[in-house]
Amino acid sequence: MQNYSLKFKILNFVLSFCILIFSFSFSPLVEISDAADKSSALIVKIVSGDYLSALQNYGQTELLFDNIYRLRAAISDLQAFRAQPWVKFVQKDAVLQNAATVTDPLFGNDPSDETKQWYLSKMQVPKAWEKTTGRPDIIVAVVDTGIDGQHEDLSDGRVGRGYMTYCQVIKSNNDCTLRITSVIDSGVNSDDNGHGTIVAGLIGAQAGNGRGISGVNRDIKLMPIKALDSKGNGLSSDVAVGIKWAADNGARIINLSIGGQGLEGLDVLQEAIAYAHNRGVLIVAAAGNDGSETGGNLNNSPVLPVCADGDKNMVIGVAAVDIADRKAKFSNYGSNCVDIVAPGTTSFVSRQEKRGIVSTYYDPAKPGKHDLYVYALGTSLAAPLVSGVAALTISAFPSLDVKALRDRVLASVDNIDQYNTSGCEDIGSCVGQLGSGRLNAIKAVSDLPLFAGGAVISGPTGLFLIERGLKRPISDFVFKQRFSGIIPVQTEQAQVDAFPNGSPVTPADGAVIKDTANPTVYLVEGGFLKPLSYLAFVSRRLSFENVAVLSPEELASYARGSDAAIVDGLLVKAGEPSVYIVNNGQRQIISNFVYKQRGLDRFPIARLSAEEINRYPINDHGNIYPPEDGTLIKGTSSATVYLIENGARRGITAAAFANRGFSFAGVHVLPQTEIDQYQLGVDIVE
Repeated sequence: MQNYSLKFKILNFVLSFCILIFSFSFSPLVEISDAADKSSALIVKIVSGDYLSALQNYGQTELLFDNIYRLRAAISDLQAFRAQPWVKFVQKDAVLQNAATVTDPLFGNDPSDETKQWYLSKMQVPKAWEKTTGRPDIIVAVVDTGIDGQHEDLSDGRVGRGYMTYCQVIKSNNDCTLRITSVIDSGVNSDDNGHGTIVAGLIGAQAGNGRGISGVNRDIKLMPIKALDSKGNGLSSDVAVGIKWAADNGARIINLSIGGQGLEGLDVLQEAIAYAHNRGVLIVAAAGNDGSETGGNLNNSPVLPVCADGDKNMVIGVAAVDIADRKAKFSNYGSNCVDIVAPGTTSFVSRQEKRGIVSTYYDPAKPGKHDLYVYALGTSLAAPLVSGVAALTISAFPSLDVKALRDRVLASVDNIDQYNTSGCEDIGSCVGQLGSGRLNAIKAVSDLPLFAGGAVISGPTGLFLIERGLKRPISDFVFKQRFSGIIPVQTEQAQVDAFPNGSPVTPADGAVIKDTANPTVYLVEGGFLKPLSYLAFVSRRLSFENVAVLSPEELASYARGSDAAIVDGLLVKAGEPSVYIVNNGQRQIISNFVYKQRGLDRFPIARLSAEEINRYPINDHGNIYPPEDGTLIKGTSSATVYLIENGARRGITAAAFANRGFSFAGVHVLPQTEIDQYQLGVDIVE
């Protein structure tokens, strides 16, 4: 077998460079005044192109993608836009920055193991190379400051065609006065900062050439997407456009080692991420280095783009660990946004006492030098290691879709909880805040036993569903509910263990469950457990007789979702005898006739206080809930017969009555006061 160990080039830097910092900065963004005389770059999504002229009344527009436009307008126009029915969202453009910190390059002369690429062995990448070294047709896009395609470790054609869209001059209100937009040719240097080249080298620096380092992939195609300027700053709208361009031009994975404070710019990034995800592209994003010394809790202070997946699991969020598998002191954390960890530093005690990991580099101050390497640290370095292993995984299993790829990568980890019982400053223990574990490449690419997807297997440790290359535990309750009649394949434990762990199979959608220790009742919907409020329970006409009671341990193993919605058709009443039906958040009174005709007397009624029932306003038209369409009715003091159509009563002439073959025996006679309260429609004359 070929020996993949490499000797390192002596780092080609001067001592003064050790103070240069590429930081994932979380200093507050420049505050933008809402004064009417101030203007800013706004991002607006309209319902359709039919409303473009209305949008252009506010200023000159620039199409980004999918009816999303950038324009310069007064900050005071934000509220005006939000009031327009043809505007889906409007937001101020936001600044995003790169996410790594460069340390003293003279560590390159340190003869200890820490000066070498220890992180590859830690993740068992060399063992993974025995299975696959990658494929040159798999494209990983690096949305960053560009890539030096002329670097000696990247200059063999692996840096392909790309795209740049960034603001060279950003005013204090995030308005761009000089935007650079162009296609990037293959093999050129598009990096005027160095950060993107660091990221690219970790994913796919050339191996076996006797120079520098080896990337996770020996065979790969790297796509430079330059959305950040020479200072490592950029606008969320440019990042979004870059993501879309990458998705449209063959990228299978997009690496985002960038971030910005808060959620300004969230909508446009979510749109771009969803666009890429829906086209089968995996998005990997750095968790960030909030505060640089201790990191921040993303559950309390979310940042972009790592937290921009709209709770739809479209982004793999990556935090950083050190050589001992402890959370890097500077790394952000948080169960809502972090999915996995990877090495992002060798050690970090403080800004003065730290040691990074080595990668390729370009120094803008030395434009002719394409043979530089640097020690750097940050979640910026952890994210591309995950992107690199994801690319190896695709090369090993080309048929994986984006969800299966994501699940497999997140399942291919080593548990590091024992090393992280402290270190998350505001909550103490980091257990549960660092995703599924530290990435393990050999687990991601290992061959699997020959079970077809969808097979149910039984081993010494239980029942499992084989799905997307993972084994998903099946409880006895779920097996009886979802797999009755299926005979599991008896399997040895070694075969079971060959599959990475997946999430447990949830009960079937529509199941209503609770555990023995808690009164909360959950509805299973879309594979998630959604807590049912009293009103949501009643609106769905559920019965406690149908609630399945599970163990607390089983219930805790299933993913939670948002609260179950209250659906239309909820029946409510207060102290008065009147019963109301709630639709679209408004209530209508139900007559005794309609209550029985529609069969509503079979369903439960939620009893509310007067205050609670008043939260549902009376229907805008003040009408009572109508009988079923096709019902014939008349009042006690009028000869007019009405036909109910589309919820309205329509007077029907004698000729129309006869033409339709109606009989007076089918006419329901109701109190005139009731008839008068049904919505009146156009008469039927023939």
